[in-house]
Amino acid sequence: MLQELLLALSGHPSPLLSEGNGNILKHGTGDFLSPAENALLSSLSNDLGQKQSSIRVKANHVVENHPSSVCRAVCASVLSKHLAQFQQKILEVEKSILDGDSSIVGAYNIVPLSAIVTAFDGWDRKLEWLWHMVSSVRNEGSRDGRDVESTKTAKDLHTASSIIGYLRDATYTGHPDIERLSLDLVKVAETTWLKQLASWILYGTLPLVGAVDFFIMKVTNELGHESYSLRLDLIPPFVNALTAHSILFIGNSLNHIKARGASYGGRDSPVDQSAASNLRASHLKELESLGSPVNATRFTGAIRSIRFSLSKGVLRHLLPLPNVLQVLRILKEYFLLGRGEFALVLISAADERLSDKQSNASNRHRHKGSENLNHLIIKEGEVGSVLARAWATLESAQGFDDKDDDNDTEIARQLIELSLESRVRRQKGFIGDQAPSNLPDLFQDLLLPTSTAMTIRVQAPLDLFLTSADIATYSKIHAYLLALRRAHLHLSKLFTLSTMRRDPKSLRATSSSGQNLMLRRRRAERARRTRPVWATVRSATFLLATIGAYFQTEMIQSSWNEFHRWLDPSTKPTSRPSPRKEQLFGTSLDDSVHSRQRMMEGDTSSFEEEDQTERPIRDPERLMLAHQSFLDSLCHSLLLHDRRFTARLRTFMTEIDHLCAMMNRLEEVQQSVDLELHTATGATPGRSESEEQHLFNELESARRKLDAGLAALVKLLQDIDVASTSTARNDVMKGPTDDDEFVPTSSHGLDRLLLQLDFTGSQISTFLPSETDAYDE
Repeated sequence: MLQELLLALSGHPSPLLSEGNGNILKHGTGDFLSPAENALLSSLSNDLGQKQSSIRVKANHVVENHPSSVCRAVCASVLSKHLAQFQQKILEVEKSILDGDSSIVGAYNIVPLSAIVTAFDGWDRKLEWLWHMVSSVRNEGSRDGRDVESTKTAKDLHTASSIIGYLRDATYTGHPDIERLSLDLVKVAETTWLKQLASWILYGTLPLVGAVDFFIMKVTNELGHESYSLRLDLIPPFVNALTAHSILFIGNSLNHIKARGASYGGRDSPVDQSAASNLRASHLKELESLGSPVNATRFTGAIRSIRFSLSKGVLRHLLPLPNVLQVLRILKEYFLLGRGEFALVLISAADERLSDKQSNASNRHRHKGSENLNHLIIKEGEVGSVLARAWATLESAQGFDDKDDDNDTEIARQLIELSLESRVRRQKGFIGDQAPSNLPDLFQDLLLPTSTAMTIRVQAPLDLFLTSADIATYSKIHAYLLALRRAHLHLSKLFTLSTMRRDPKSLRATSSSGQNLMLRRRRAERARRTRPVWATVRSATFLLATIGAYFQTEMIQSSWNEFHRWLDPSTKPTSRPSPRKEQLFGTSLDDSVHSRQRMMEGDTSSFEEEDQTERPIRDPERLMLAHQSFLDSLCHSLLLHDRRFTARLRTFMTEIDHLCAMMNRLEEVQQSVDLELHTATGATPGRSESEEQHLFNELESARRKLDAGLAALVKLLQDIDVASTSTARNDVMKGPTDDDEFVPTSSHGLDRLLLQLDFTGSQISTFLPSETDAYDE
């Protein structure tokens, strides 16, 4: 009987012992057992023997078939260590029985069942916990009725992150034996995961085994370009989001080094073989010093140390500061409209292209102005020709003294692209954490009657700190600022319609007295009806000009100065909008002229001081995070995150386009009416005069909508100012922290903008220019 019991504990089938509840002995042989003895045998055979056998079967299946190397390692440890310890315990109990150990064998060599149960005390709880854990890893809860109960206490542990989290949580159950068991399995799981991590941290390659379970994966877009992205659901619990991005950055950096022939030990490497080997060896020691269970703080510190040593030893040669400053300067000048003439020539080129297409369209489409621009089909080649025409105009406008900007302009011309937005998204292949930022797509279709996006080609190694999401953010900011500049430019051009604002003397000189009288009356009536329109145009022009100037000077330039000062403390950024002659490191043209004068006078002390000033070594990842903070702060300062304001501004710009189209068409019709009156023998109203009256009615309706839009925008600005002031934090002024982290200064309120607008009432009409000033006699 004892032999059968020990065989059953080892997991072997017994001809005497049965499975399940009821009598434990087969063939009715258990009738002579008392209920207490039957319960003891059942606990030994079923709770221990069968449970151990089930764990072995499930664990073997995981080791042979599971895709996760961490799960396989945990189950292999269960088989090789913990079930082996249980087997060793069975052998010890058998040896104690054979040796007649008094702890088990009683008088007359009787072995009580209670003594055997006492010998295996604690194993029932450990085997029950192991069975739940292994069953969850195998994920058989829906196929095996017995496994349904396991899902109540253990989650579906099919990934490395889930099983590591489960094992770490199990250390706090309160049972010392379960704690020791789970700590041992945690060490196995974390060691296996750290081996996978070492492949990425040290060599920049995904693990050869179990890569499907690693939290970094390789992605390929439609054009076949490969990149690496994070899988947030596979990140272990002791790794936070910032540390995960640091790990991704380290591997990407190593790949860039290998791609440029600057791999460890390469001939073109800036470090020699011994230094590279020491660097990799030090990184490996950092990982080995973590221990188990891995402490989140120590792990973050180890990754930070690896990142800093890599940046200091290798990456400073791969990503020098002058290159970073140059590409950031191009982004500021051309995407943030720091170079205003580029925005003007781009808008003019787009308007000329639309005018050419409209001239080939039918009069029916042409007469309806901007409302029917959607019928114009803009192709990719036409979008590219608009940018090419803008570059040509900008180059022809440069004079002899503009040669200092030729280098930056040429680089910008090679990198900047203007394309259809659908093509940009298809080329970039935004995946995962590289998806574009959550900014409104409301202004991309204003430059041309289809959504376009201006982007810049980011080449390695600049993509270490400039991501696709950052370029998408720059593209949306550019479309937003360009829409403001375009609306202001179109309104300003209305004042060049001199025939609508002045009485043409050429017609009066060649007309009879009766015709002159009729012309004067007609001009007076036109002036009366257009005075409110000119007043609204002036107010809208003033509002857009003030908002645009406020954004450029108070928001963009101040944010750029702050970021530039953190990036390169050796230079002194300007406190006003940087002139177009700004050099590579932020010095203005006046500074360069003074520098040349000091050189001619023999004063070289300042240059010696500049040479002695050592620029700080910026970690590329820290640079990336600082740049993203700069962009996020800039978007908030430009009110791009306020959905109500951007939606109202988009509607306001559509109303401006409609009013401008009506005004231009009205000028053409009025010239036709005056010509008809000058050449006609009678005063019978013609078709042009009827169209003029219709346009006056349409223009009045457009003016009222624009007035309402003005009032709504000012009201929204006031509401935003009140809301931002009430929610302002105490730490308004922030600078670099002790860790030299870049923290942008928070801008609260729009009081300076509202003061410039000088809007103190609730109705826009009280601040419109007087009607006598709106018309030039």
